[in-house]
Amino acid sequence: MRSTTTFGLFMALAAGLALSGCGGGGTTTAAPLPVTAADSVARSTDSVTVPRIQRLRSYNIDPDKVFIAGISSGGFFGVQMQVAHSKTFKGAAIYAGGVYFCALDSVVTALVACGGEGLYASTLAESELYLDQQSAAGTIDDERNLRRQPIYMWSGTADTVVKQAEMNDLQTEYEHYGARIVKYDNAFAAEHGWESPDGELACGTLASPFMITCDIGTRPYDSERIWMSAFFGPLRERNDRKLEGQLVNFDQTEFGAAATNSMDTNGYVFVPRECSQYRRCGLVLALHGCLQTQADIGTKFITESGINEWADSNGVIVIYPYAIKSSTVPVNPQGCWDWWGYDDPNYALKSGTQTTIVYKMVERVMDRR
Repeated sequence: MRSTTTFGLFMALAAGLALSGCGGGGTTTAAPLPVTAADSVARSTDSVTVPRIQRLRSYNIDPDKVFIAGISSGGFFGVQMQVAHSKTFKGAAIYAGGVYFCALDSVVTALVACGGEGLYASTLAESELYLDQQSAAGTIDDERNLRRQPIYMWSGTADTVVKQAEMNDLQTEYEHYGARIVKYDNAFAAEHGWESPDGELACGTLASPFMITCDIGTRPYDSERIWMSAFFGPLRERNDRKLEGQLVNFDQTEFGAAATNSMDTNGYVFVPRECSQYRRCGLVLALHGCLQTQADIGTKFITESGINEWADSNGVIVIYPYAIKSSTVPVNPQGCWDWWGYDDPNYALKSGTQTTIVYKMVERVMDRR
């Protein structure tokens, strides 16, 4: 995402395309949280207490209820994760993302075709060809797993970062592989951002922290309710009071996260109280966008995304991994997820560096490692 003056999926990259780089408000800005594994001071974020960084533990997860959600670079990366591991992920909620392998391993293509300052050129045909090839080669899971998977999509008509045409291509791609579009929200005059009743910015605002609220009539829209109910069935009411679950600050380094792959030392997992008792629960992997790192907006992606409020009352664990900015190799000045190859040319495959690291976190929570 971009700042209020230079926002763009890749505008920070424009000064160094030969190197590579990506792009993802309000009245207040949260101070960055400490990110060193040595941190031992308990902190509080809104209604939950965040303890010192600890080892990620396993839970009793229903393997048929594992999904992914992401915004902007997290939307592109989320599509990659879902396609590469379509045997594990059973559906996706994508906000302002795009087709699988959209950038074709090129920061220039990422900038001029998939996002940026209102730029777009379709890479749908190349995406599907690559997906078919990799599925046949076994470097990603069998593409047939995508059939009938529930998909939620969000794209604002006023999005100046990822054109709605790119999300239209994604809809076409999902339908090509037999996925089921439960809803494509594409009529709101929304700028680039994650929509939630808890977002601090107005719907048409383009600014940090890129968490927006769009109204339907006289009340805030709730896009999370749409896809959570599609993924998990009839829902108990959203918990708008103090959350009963725990937000756990966990160590990402044991899974391979490091500055050398532009990933933070710590991430978070929200665990509803009932899930901590080893009741069988659902799982969502939630991916932030560019300029939504902890250094940029603290934990606002977590506290304003509106996911935990539904998860808390419906037995759904939510993993929030974090990337970081990097001005040296790998060049990632806006803290984006790797969806154009800044870190690894195999970024869209199961063997991709960040894909592997994040998937190990999912496996741990699912008690597979």
